[in-house]
Amino acid sequence: MSGIVVFIGYILIIPSVVGICLGAMTLLGLGITAATPSEYSDQTGAFLAVAGATGFMFILAPLLLGLLGWLLVMKKSVLQCNACGAVVPAS
Repeated sequence: MSGIVVFIGYILIIPSVVGICLGAMTLLGLGITAATPSEYSDQTGAFLAVAGATGFMFILAPLLLGLLGWLLVMKKSVLQCNACGAVVPAS
């Protein structure tokens, strides 16, 4: 891949790692919140549902962008014909 494409890949990967860490910390905090008794038990379930969905999205979206970035950064090997310049993916 060209240098610009690899640079865009790194731009996608680095914030994705931070986003996945934030999502994991959110879900970890939810586990601690759910384990502790609360005096507002009627609202706790709704809070945990909304916060759990938010934490899940904080993990899923960066994971997909990180996958795209990894595909752009990944080294690919190809075979190129010296005579005609045809390119074939190496398997």
